[in-house]
Amino acid sequence: MEISTHPLLFFVKPNVKVKKYHGEYKGLGIASRFSFDYPTPLLMLIQREGKFGILSKDPNIPNNGKIPNLLVFQGEFLVTKKSADYSLTGKAGLSICPGCELDKRHLVDLPLTYPRMAVYHHGFASNVGLDLDYIYSEKISLKTDIDLFFILGKDVFIENKFMINYQFSPKYTLTGGTKLTQGTYPFGKQLDIFPLIDLSWKWEK
Repeated sequence: MEISTHPLLFFVKPNVKVKKYHGEYKGLGIASRFSFDYPTPLLMLIQREGKFGILSKDPNIPNNGKIPNLLVFQGEFLVTKKSADYSLTGKAGLSICPGCELDKRHLVDLPLTYPRMAVYHHGFASNVGLDLDYIYSEKISLKTDIDLFFILGKDVFIENKFMINYQFSPKYTLTGGTKLTQGTYPFGKQLDIFPLIDLSWKWEK
């Protein structure tokens, strides 16, 4: 069992994730993943007048646009096939936000953000995806994935990521790649591509 949280976001967006490995069936690894987060404090933090006010305090919104308490639960089912060179994982998930009726004017209509926030308004969302990790050599590995987000009454949102990892040493790894997103936002359909770069290191006690 694996229990995790985002350590920095936790103070403004309490969150926890639990992953449980259930064993193997006909060469496939079976696991489930459940998460919970409480985004209300973060939304209240970015709701302000003037500079850095991502969400406005619009008097035309009921209750002057006050952010309600939002509790989001997500469950995912994962199936993994492994070999010496690659790992292929399929996943399917469901997100619910009981009683959520956040005004749609408070949804940030930006790539990556909008499809994940839509559950705050609709109360329900689902996703499916496929992840591939491939070891090319001792120092180089590749990772790609595709995720589909389904939102009630909306088109499907598609995200695709491709990354190359280069391990300089047992401690340091440089990662570069791109992230592609496509979906229909309140202002229309849009395709975006973002560059990705990351330097990671690890150590042992």
